[in-house]
Amino acid sequence: MNIERTQYNGHYGITFTVLRLTVLPANRHAMENLCLLEAGTSANEVRQRLIDLYGKMLARDLPCTMTIAIAKPLTRQQADLINERGTIIALLLAGAFSAPVRPFSKPVARVVATTVGVVTKSFIRTYHAGDVVIGIEAQVKGGIGPQRSEAALVIPFMGGTPR
Repeated sequence: MNIERTQYNGHYGITFTVLRLTVLPANRHAMENLCLLEAGTSANEVRQRLIDLYGKMLARDLPCTMTIAIAKPLTRQQADLINERGTIIALLLAGAFSAPVRPFSKPVARVVATTVGVVTKSFIRTYHAGDVVIGIEAQVKGGIGPQRSEAALVIPFMGGTPR
């Protein structure tokens, strides 16, 4: 299994370590021992997600190209910038849902806006300093055509030193 490691600087200054590997049926069991130092104590969980995603791809005898992106722990500023986007989305949806009601009843429009805003915000995840964002992508070419699947997880910061 050939593993390529690179770094990528993404939005908001978040730095990712990116691992690209091609898994063949003969070496798929090597994923269980894949060295994921960047994932810290959550390496076993990431490996399990990787194995599950490979199984979901039903690659059979075809090579499966997998990419794992592991962010360095978020800083307070980065977490705040990501959370701000969630607030903007909640406000936009609240305005969109309350606008048709406003000409008929401003109090009802306020209730609709508040309800939609609160419900939307409850579905949007809140990030904190020290959280680690991990993305996994798998791709198989051939067979019935190209297949692609993705998985993501956030390792919450539990206090102490990050990871």
